[in-house]
Amino acid sequence: MKTKYTLTALLTLALLPFLTKAQHGVSYNQFGQLRNTFNSSLSTMDLGGSFSMLGRSQWTGVDGAPKSIWASGNVGLRNALLSVGLDAKHAAYGVTKESEFSAYVAKAVRITEYEYLSLSMGGGFVHFQGDYSSIDDQNDPSFRDNVRETGGFLSISTSYYRPERYYFGVSMPRFSLSRPDDIEYEFRNVYYITAGALLRLDDAFHVRPSVLVSHMDDMDPRYDLSVLLFMGRKLGLGMGVQNQGDLSGLLQLNFGDFGIGYSYQFSPNSRTLDQRISVNTHEIGLRYRVGGVGLL
Repeated sequence: MKTKYTLTALLTLALLPFLTKAQHGVSYNQFGQLRNTFNSSLSTMDLGGSFSMLGRSQWTGVDGAPKSIWASGNVGLRNALLSVGLDAKHAAYGVTKESEFSAYVAKAVRITEYEYLSLSMGGGFVHFQGDYSSIDDQNDPSFRDNVRETGGFLSISTSYYRPERYYFGVSMPRFSLSRPDDIEYEFRNVYYITAGALLRLDDAFHVRPSVLVSHMDDMDPRYDLSVLLFMGRKLGLGMGVQNQGDLSGLLQLNFGDFGIGYSYQFSPNSRTLDQRISVNTHEIGLRYRVGGVGLL
């Protein structure tokens, strides 16, 4: 048991410089399929209603390795071009956990015969929990006290799109409200730029490129690019790459209103001291869209 806690402690220490500065839910490979979770104004593209969920597991074989789940859903009023939605995230790594809940309202306006401009506003709260006292190292004062902190935030996003053809959006899903100076854990602001398109090759084949640029305060931006080739609108295969060097293989299956996705992320340059520990990452995504999943 002591070995288990020691490994968890070492993992937490190793991740701490990255988690406190970089852990903000941006490193999901299936961002192209789950676009609404990164920019809620794009929910007006799904006015019939939609729901999506994504689970991610990193570093298989390591006790306390990062795991996260993200769920988002919306309902819409077609005549008003209005959408109302909820968003929830939970991430756990080592002895720390972070949970986030938010709600939003999005409104679109038609600016040309086929194109729309959409705006979304909302808010929520994020809760951080650090069970540092569970680590069996009473000699280190860093692990003596547990941390429980909650902060509120606002969200705003905008997008320009043509349904089933292309979209471009900018969002700030976490703009932290002012907090007392004595709070130890810092809830940093998060920013996204998203874009995607659906290119028709012929009646049977389509290509969907997607781009995500993510940024958090005091961090370098992260760039993600993915491309999927869809065959018969049912099966999609593709690859993703990001500027930190990771690659991912992508699989998407569509069945009527349901879509199921899987991704396998790996780093060609990664090395591990223990061959039983994998630095690779698995994701499983589910999307339900009233009136058909669609490809974009």
